[in-house]
Amino acid sequence: MFTLGDVMRQLSMFITFPFFSLYVQALGGSNVDIGIVNALRPLASLFIYPVAGYLSDRHSRVRIIATTGYLTSFIWLFFVLAGDWRMLAVGNLLLGLMTFYFPAANALMADSLPPERRGVGYSLWVAVPSAVGIMAPYIGGYLTTYMGVVPAMRVLYGLTLLMGLAIATMNLKFLEERHGEEGSKTPGGILKVLSSSYRDVFKVTASLPRSLKAFTLLLALSFFFNNMTVSYWVVHAVDKIGLTKLQWGTVLLIAAVVNVTLLLPGGFVVDRVGAKRVLTFALGLSAVPLLLFPVSRCFWDVTLLFAAMTFTNSFLISGAPAYMAQAVPPERRGRVMATLGQGMLLVNTRGGGSGGPGMGAILAIPAIIGSVLGGFVYDYNPALPWMLFGASMVVSSVICGIFVTTPDEVQR
Repeated sequence: MFTLGDVMRQLSMFITFPFFSLYVQALGGSNVDIGIVNALRPLASLFIYPVAGYLSDRHSRVRIIATTGYLTSFIWLFFVLAGDWRMLAVGNLLLGLMTFYFPAANALMADSLPPERRGVGYSLWVAVPSAVGIMAPYIGGYLTTYMGVVPAMRVLYGLTLLMGLAIATMNLKFLEERHGEEGSKTPGGILKVLSSSYRDVFKVTASLPRSLKAFTLLLALSFFFNNMTVSYWVVHAVDKIGLTKLQWGTVLLIAAVVNVTLLLPGGFVVDRVGAKRVLTFALGLSAVPLLLFPVSRCFWDVTLLFAAMTFTNSFLISGAPAYMAQAVPPERRGRVMATLGQGMLLVNTRGGGSGGPGMGAILAIPAIIGSVLGGFVYDYNPALPWMLFGASMVVSSVICGIFVTTPDEVQR
């Protein structure tokens, strides 16, 4: 059911991601404003995730997923009707309040996958929707080119609203609980829930074994630098390299083909070789295309670099959540994943800002800082965000190789 929902999102919401920064610009926003808009979603989620994780271990995960799905659908009206970039900012802030969905969905997904097949399972979860939505970036490039950015984005966000209602209805009807009836409800009202939730975040973080603390550092670096760069891939490609919006969509289309082709083999490699070894290799290799992107000069330069980044992403996308699911006991997954997210290491080239299954309360902090700083850093030196990101991936590879241990060692 999660896979079917993501298929439907690929055909609506995910088409908008690569062009959101251009939408902000078209509605009067600057490069700095783009960063501010994208910082608001993790800012709101910073306060919501602890409560979300606490509730997902004690109440019906299916009901939480369905309810937030319905509420999120209507928030897309802000994006449909926006007459100014500030309305997009309000919409992003409200989307951050809907992050009750993700800890419950992350835990339910981890509970549903057999331990020995998690690498392949997470790969399939990403690969099937990606295959269906393989034309999504090209469609976005085509519509924004021939309709104009603002009209095209309004149509696409309207479609996202309708798809969201359909997905929420399917989740309510067909998802099944995996961790008991509804967990153990906690008496005491909302104040008791709030105090227990935020106390849990600090307890969870302090109680993590050394390996998971090192893994948390990798996630924090990833969120910081992804949010510094994510909004400016398309801006740099269009303004500095000279690509058209349709060419940008074509680059993402080619990258999507590579992604779909490699995701399943990447999952098999993770299950066979082990998540630590795969992540160490992929993190180090991903630095190369990041460092080269600012000096690319044409469509084919960008296409080759994106194919290389997609190659490394195919291992990161399956390896990181597999490691997280194996390293965290089932009864603690809701709270740990509310703190650290699903485990998401990748180079985000498609946009979409922060949030989603990879986000957690602790990770919201570097995401907010990275988003806010991104516009200032890009205006200061358009090459600098990617140079810093590339250097951080080298550092992350070293940390992973030295301090991240196998899941069996984590549990000892």
